[in-house]
Amino acid sequence: MLGLLGVLTAITGTGLGVGRWTRIRVETLPLPVETPIRIAVLTDTHLVDDLSVRHLQSVLQQVYAHQPDLIVIVGDVVSSRKDLPYIRKGFKGIRAPLGVYAVLGNHDHWSGGEAVRRELEALGITVLMNESRTLRKGEAEFILAGIDDLYTGNPNWERTFRAIPPNPKQAVILLSHNPDAALSPYRNRAHLILSGHTHAGQIWVPPGFHRLAKRLLGRSFLPQTEYGITHPYGLKREGKTWVYVSSGVTLGRSVPRWFTRPEAVIIECTPP
Repeated sequence: MLGLLGVLTAITGTGLGVGRWTRIRVETLPLPVETPIRIAVLTDTHLVDDLSVRHLQSVLQQVYAHQPDLIVIVGDVVSSRKDLPYIRKGFKGIRAPLGVYAVLGNHDHWSGGEAVRRELEALGITVLMNESRTLRKGEAEFILAGIDDLYTGNPNWERTFRAIPPNPKQAVILLSHNPDAALSPYRNRAHLILSGHTHAGQIWVPPGFHRLAKRLLGRSFLPQTEYGITHPYGLKREGKTWVYVSSGVTLGRSVPRWFTRPEAVIIECTPP
């Protein structure tokens, strides 16, 4: 009995240790770009206290070592309205040659979407609310689009893609906090979708667990996402579109991570 208790304690402790082991994950993808473009992806920072601020600042220093051309923040910057003062502390000094762009997540809207937006913009971060931007690296162009949160915001697909031709020569990269963007018909108009929201499940479970829970219980432990139930983490190809669902930066608070690692992601976009 004591031996079993010791094994369970060791597994639990190891899982919690892994959950605090932050990594910078690098993915190389062929996209229609004329020159390599390096994009750093941060999501689900959930700034709630000074510890989360220090953690984010540490992650940013690791990101800068990869010399990204662009940094994107894919929602859930904070967890609640009282956390707004931590935004300027956490993202202090954030920079990239082609700029820093963000979309809002469900927690951002619950915290007061406009207030979160103002805090980010005060740091020079551009918040994309159902809109797109054409960015240039040298003579090369690509398009960055951002859709508002699909469940708590006011997403408008038509407006988001209004300035984007149906078959653009440039790469189109879509930011959507919720990975259910991959279920929209507009998915086919993006070459890459960058999302978060799932925290990779926060607690590791066997593959297929979330689908089984939804089937048996009528609900999932990954709320407000259908795509995330089947693909809670990582890179996947959907037709001609790449989808990356990041596990996010947060270490977790009320529910700590267990065998799911926090991360920032470097997407290396290379000419095909």
